[in-house]
Amino acid sequence: MEKFAIGDICITNENSYTKKDEWEFVNYLDTGNITRNSIDCIQRIDLLCEKLPSRAKRKAKYNSIVYSTVRPNQRHYGIIKEPPENFLVSTGFTVIDAKDKVADADYLYYFLTQNEIVDHLQAIAEQSVSTYPSIKSSDIEELEIELPGIELQKKAAGVLSAFDKKIKINILKLPTPFDALNLEKSIL
Repeated sequence: MEKFAIGDICITNENSYTKKDEWEFVNYLDTGNITRNSIDCIQRIDLLCEKLPSRAKRKAKYNSIVYSTVRPNQRHYGIIKEPPENFLVSTGFTVIDAKDKVADADYLYYFLTQNEIVDHLQAIAEQSVSTYPSIKSSDIEELEIELPGIELQKKAAGVLSAFDKKIKINILKLPTPFDALNLEKSIL
């Protein structure tokens, strides 16, 4: 396995929105609307009659990893698999795009979301001079990762992804307290 700095195997914050894009609408993801790869809301903003939030600047695409630079321990991160049209994310994210020939985006995502890495980034954030714990894109870029060949990365990420899908299915099947109450009533 070869060791790399994250900044050597990916590109961060590559594309930003400008007025030259001339979009009529934007689908916007703020940092608080994604946690552990689960998006709860994407805001649609009609630019013909609404103002774009000042932080809505970063473009994200298929396989972009979005990683909040504020309070990493809150786990506001994810990997974009189905980006909507005209998709922007907050400048509160670092947008990370893997260089496909060297690094698999899913493998990189699983590396960056390990508890050990999140804890390390949180420790850096707590040393920041801003009013709240935060990291810079360079803090992510300076992390080191040992990478196997690209095919092995894809296989490993595929296994982890299958587990994630199964966990999501099982969570959806969990009974709620109301289900238990209804079951109890039907027994009586």
